[in-house]
Amino acid sequence: MLKHVQDMALFALLVKNGSFTKTAAELGMTKSRVSQRISALEEYLNLRLLNRTTRKISLTADGERYLAYCHEVVDASIRGDKTVQALHNKTGGKLKIIAPPGFMASILPAVHHQFLQTHANIELQLITADSFYGSVGSEFDVAYRIGKPSDDTCIGRFLGTFSRFIVCTPEYKAQHDIQRPDELQTCDLITHRTWKSIALFQQDESYELTMPLRHTSDNLTYILQQALQGTGVAILPEYIAKPYLQSGQLVALLPHWAVQKIDLWMIYQSKTHNPTVLRDYINFVTQYDVLNNAI
Repeated sequence: MLKHVQDMALFALLVKNGSFTKTAAELGMTKSRVSQRISALEEYLNLRLLNRTTRKISLTADGERYLAYCHEVVDASIRGDKTVQALHNKTGGKLKIIAPPGFMASILPAVHHQFLQTHANIELQLITADSFYGSVGSEFDVAYRIGKPSDDTCIGRFLGTFSRFIVCTPEYKAQHDIQRPDELQTCDLITHRTWKSIALFQQDESYELTMPLRHTSDNLTYILQQALQGTGVAILPEYIAKPYLQSGQLVALLPHWAVQKIDLWMIYQSKTHNPTVLRDYINFVTQYDVLNNAI
């Protein structure tokens, strides 16, 4: 079928040139090869399209009628090429971006503010999903994920690491004298449901903190609010906890112990043939230094 369509375009070009020799030279083919393909097309159609003499070619009545359809094929191909080229040159468009709510509220506003200043024709559609794109379907342009993605059907770009803090209200801390990591098990821990355990480090010491299952969520914004209400102790990324630590609404427990950091990844669905708007966004984010500029 595809060869048949190609031969329709070849036939239209041959009629336009009026010569097997000229057509063969234009396409970088031999004259005999052009003749063979036209003969194969006539055989496929069971029609004689051309009158051939040693000096010239001319259309048969059937060939003249068939030529109109060949022109339609060629014109459609040209229009398609022009449309694709316009899409490549297009500076605007829409992007569907998925991100955890805490990350979206704290970091992406600064990133997108600057991006939109320099890309006036781009529309951004933001969707919150702390459990990554699987909870909202597979239709997205970019997804931000905390932790390395396990889905190898997508492209993952590592953006950097965030520190985490063990936090609670000053009032809760005053009621719980926590001096060592193992004593956290006596507290009301509100944890992210995917964080089964977290390592803590202090010089040559380490401790593996196993997360209890009594109070869990896949939404770090919810966990933050629980910590602010004094419900218990939360482990939160720097981009969520930092303003509340600075204001004194939250305080850090075990400040001399380092908490295992988390990775930030940007995910999209293909490495090649992406539209200009998506390539521009990916390039902007990877050059922006999201971690240092947005916190």
